[in-house]
Amino acid sequence: MKRAKFTLLTLLLLIVSVVNSKPTILAYNNNKAELIINQYIDSIKSNKWDAYVELFNYDEATKNDLLSYLKDSKNQAKKEGIHGIKDIKLVSVELTTDPEFISKGDYVYDVLLDMKVNKTSEFYMNGVTRHVFVFRMRGDGLKIETVYFRGLVGKGNEQTAS
Repeated sequence: MKRAKFTLLTLLLLIVSVVNSKPTILAYNNNKAELIINQYIDSIKSNKWDAYVELFNYDEATKNDLLSYLKDSKNQAKKEGIHGIKDIKLVSVELTTDPEFISKGDYVYDVLLDMKVNKTSEFYMNGVTRHVFVFRMRGDGLKIETVYFRGLVGKGNEQTAS
């Protein structure tokens, strides 16, 4: 009888430890994703384009093309698009429940950003905007796969551009 109780108790402890391990991993990745989103914001605010590009899951050719665009003085002088962001702040981060995006990556988050821009455009505008950040887990850690712009938040005018 003692052996059966011991076996049952051991089995229950094993089950509890396995069940409790996934939330720990998920919490770690949630924290890591939020850290990466903050690094994304900081790199935009400080024009640290090398750091910005390294946050993404891009091949070397794509990284080099993007860096060439971001570092081009003519593009910077226009103060349009990403170069036109005067200020950007994180409002909120949460795992998405949007069925359109949930299967696009390993971790997918709804992110609200408050932006102030020099010139509004299709993807950059003043106010709180919704973005969907798609992350992939790679050998070297969590990386941004892509960011979808979903429009201004509030006043019933959320857009659906991506």
